[in-house]
Amino acid sequence: MKQNIQHYDVLIVGAGLAGLTVALSLPEQFKIALLAKQDLNTCSSNMAQGGIAAVLDPQDTVAEHVQDTLVAGAGLCHVENTTHILSNAAAAIDWLCQSGVPFTYHEQSLHLTREGGHGHRRIVHAADHTGWSVTQTLQQQLATKSNVTCLTEHRLQQLYVEDQRCYGAELKDATQQSVQVFAKYVILATGGTGQLFELTTNPETSTGDGVALAWQAGCRVANLEFIQFHPTALALKGSKTFLISEALRGEGGILRNQQGERFMPAYDERLELAPRDIVARAIADQIQKQQQQPVLLDMTHLEKAFITEHFPSIYQHCLEQGLDISQQPIPVAPAAHYACGGVLTDAIGHTDIENLFAIGEVACTGLHGANRLASNSLLECMVMGRDVAHAIVQQDEWQVPKAEAELVQPDFTAVSAQFELEDDFDVVTLQQKMTQYFGIQRDFAGMQYLYAQLNHWWLMTEQQYPMLLTAMLMVHSALQRQESRGTHFNRDCPQTLAEAKMSVIAAPAQQAVPQPEVTSLVC
Repeated sequence: MKQNIQHYDVLIVGAGLAGLTVALSLPEQFKIALLAKQDLNTCSSNMAQGGIAAVLDPQDTVAEHVQDTLVAGAGLCHVENTTHILSNAAAAIDWLCQSGVPFTYHEQSLHLTREGGHGHRRIVHAADHTGWSVTQTLQQQLATKSNVTCLTEHRLQQLYVEDQRCYGAELKDATQQSVQVFAKYVILATGGTGQLFELTTNPETSTGDGVALAWQAGCRVANLEFIQFHPTALALKGSKTFLISEALRGEGGILRNQQGERFMPAYDERLELAPRDIVARAIADQIQKQQQQPVLLDMTHLEKAFITEHFPSIYQHCLEQGLDISQQPIPVAPAAHYACGGVLTDAIGHTDIENLFAIGEVACTGLHGANRLASNSLLECMVMGRDVAHAIVQQDEWQVPKAEAELVQPDFTAVSAQFELEDDFDVVTLQQKMTQYFGIQRDFAGMQYLYAQLNHWWLMTEQQYPMLLTAMLMVHSALQRQESRGTHFNRDCPQTLAEAKMSVIAAPAQQAVPQPEVTSLVC
């Protein structure tokens, strides 16, 4: 059989906002391949509702935006990288405006809304479908670029690495045939890990492949235990998981329990605008108290015209489900939303492997720390994407990311005999167990069992599923942390330690150390 071998200057794995930004920011003399697991629209960026955080109000400052991000990140943000990314927000917004993105305006200026954790109105948006408006606009530009080949329905299988340098990747096309792609630069923009859980706002392509394959190729990964659960996903029986934007709370939405009582005053003085981890845990607590019934997000005190103008997509979607949100409260529950950790990089996306960049949600720059501040993610995609393009054009010297943390190497060859484990692996069971034992609230006993089960599956299954490996790395990271911080809440360790430390897992090429004794995991 004839081999399918292709050559490019740049291979971009992932066609969301991060990947699109790189493809459109590189000069046309570069031959580029843009890979998508399905079509170009199947990505988290396309589904983003709220907006993009940027300091555009004269009364606001980048320093305040940085400070809000650090507070939400619960001590784990990388200050220098955070400052770099947020300082480039205004330029990124200007780039989108020049590209023709139809943002919402108020009088002659961009309309700015506010979301949880932000001290000012600084969310640029296109009604309540910002991600869709941005990606559709950029896809139209992409269609005019003769130097970009879109490899839709292609899946990344492995990265080609030799002497700590990446030179391409093996792909599988829609017919499951192998495609060998050789490239001077490879950019991982593969998105998040939401599909490792039962309920998620992520598309079906968000299976964490980039983390697993980068780690296998020799990259460190960091802070994988920090999974942000969006507090408010639509919780209607028989309805698919659908994000109810934080912007609704930013514009006055009130959270109530089934008795109609506003409950956030009992949890945080910032009420509905507290950081997402606090709101999500409060909602989870209320749901547990009311026999797993969802809580209610009440918008009925606002004018219907205001709701339909600011949130047309959400209003229409709920109306199609038989719910008029101007007259009825919205039943909501938390859903897996955003991975705060990922492949360890600097602010430009450099990994441990030369010529391999990681950008967007798959990367861990330190911007998000232990909990992402709302609407910083689309911004990160654009700033990193533009910076990567500049670095490639300039052929900058490769900068290996720094991490002041102890490296921990998991051992995937031993399984504890104390648990009764299942032999047969399937994705649905993986999602159920991750949700049960690695959700909003966790404990050591549940995570120890989960880690043993994941290990057992890894040893028993002939096919090595990247999402299974990513799940193992995530749980391993969590078992190292003897505290609760940000989105990681351990019932056995509810306190937060004085010193914030990253969780960094060494690449598999490094010498392994024994996996932790489960009996020693006490706080």
